[in-house]
Amino acid sequence: MVVAEHVSVIVTHSDTNGRMSIAGAGYNTPVVALALLTETAMTDIIEIDIESIAQGGDGVGRLGELVVFVSGAIPGERVRAIVRERHNRFLRAGVIDVIRASPDRVELTVNHGDHVPWQHIAYPAQVRFKGEIVADQIRKFLPGVETPIEPVIAAPQPWGYRNSARLHVAGAAIGYHASGAKTVIDLVDDPLLLPSLRAALAGLRRLSFADQIGEVLLRASAVYGYAAAQLSPTPQASKDALARLAANWMATTPTLAGVTLDGQPLAGMHVIYDELGEVVFRLSLSSFFQVNHAQAERMLAIVRAALDPHGGRLLDAYSGVGSFALPLAADYDEVVAVESYPPAVDDAIQSAADNRITNVQCIVGAAERVVSSLPGPFHAAILDPPRRGCHPALMKAIINHAPNRIIYISCHPGLIGRDLAPLLAAGYHITLVQPIDLFPQTPHIETIIVLDKDRST
Repeated sequence: MVVAEHVSVIVTHSDTNGRMSIAGAGYNTPVVALALLTETAMTDIIEIDIESIAQGGDGVGRLGELVVFVSGAIPGERVRAIVRERHNRFLRAGVIDVIRASPDRVELTVNHGDHVPWQHIAYPAQVRFKGEIVADQIRKFLPGVETPIEPVIAAPQPWGYRNSARLHVAGAAIGYHASGAKTVIDLVDDPLLLPSLRAALAGLRRLSFADQIGEVLLRASAVYGYAAAQLSPTPQASKDALARLAANWMATTPTLAGVTLDGQPLAGMHVIYDELGEVVFRLSLSSFFQVNHAQAERMLAIVRAALDPHGGRLLDAYSGVGSFALPLAADYDEVVAVESYPPAVDDAIQSAADNRITNVQCIVGAAERVVSSLPGPFHAAILDPPRRGCHPALMKAIINHAPNRIIYISCHPGLIGRDLAPLLAAGYHITLVQPIDLFPQTPHIETIIVLDKDRST
């Protein structure tokens, strides 16, 4: 046994003479532990106490001077874990046995559920941990910025909320890829999905699809209760065979309203319709729409209240299908929506026409290039970037436009500091930090941050 200060750790490894263990107790041995773990095989087993939770969702413990990130572990637990990666300052490991369980640990709902990596954590604890992650990342990357952080807004349905699923096919297996691999985990059912999507998955599994499709994108309308699917064919599949598959699938699945082939109509509807903020949206199956409808409505309400609009012009960068721009259009004289994905812009334009919204200008292009060329002024701006965060050129353009209020929406707490630092340096200050959970059973968290421009700048 190798014992580091404040941590009891068992390290075992295989060598040319077979399995062995190294023991010692009662002294601080971080250097010995580091040397041991550096030299041993990739099958090292460690026993470790979990102290906290990390951005990304892993439990965190310490082995001497090394930080150990343990997937599947919960703070307060003592676990046995297998080391999967070694780095100079940290290790990555995965739980193989729970020695002392946290009261927050619950039974698994999905076997082999790599797409629900937090399903072993009771939902109230998931919400608590997400709040801790947001607070920790803001303290870490925005040192000296004092701002209150509101409690996380929990989802009303921890299961059965997702309105989309991208499933992979390998032979007769259909499901998600295993974490960090291309192996398809066969999925009999997925309780994370809306009922119409679970029905669509069950209907497809009753049919013969092996060697015909390589991927299936399922989309559902949360408000109207039906589903549609987009198929990506294998090289050897024929369109006639796929058309028969689509027809049989729809005939045996009443909630399936349409099937497309790489975005082209194959049977039934090739788009779906859903509602958000009293606007009916036309959605191509490949266009992004928030996966949790109930929480998307809450997020829209928070943004609207934070903007406190009184006319003027609103900029919506990374606007997607217009899920903010269109519902907020009635509160402004003009809304300029910028989005780089052309099908999403087409959807926004069509939805605006369907809802008789005439004051939204939809522009196709990368936000970092388009926004700098737009005429001002803008009274407010919404920045809702993808997971990689905002492009630095966009932040520079926003600072030049100098809107009085900015709503920044993050889906990656680790990038909040990087994205907001230029705004804070340019004379903005944070007035609200509101985390909201759109992704129960996963460590992902959305954070709505409101910034106001200092009047003296």
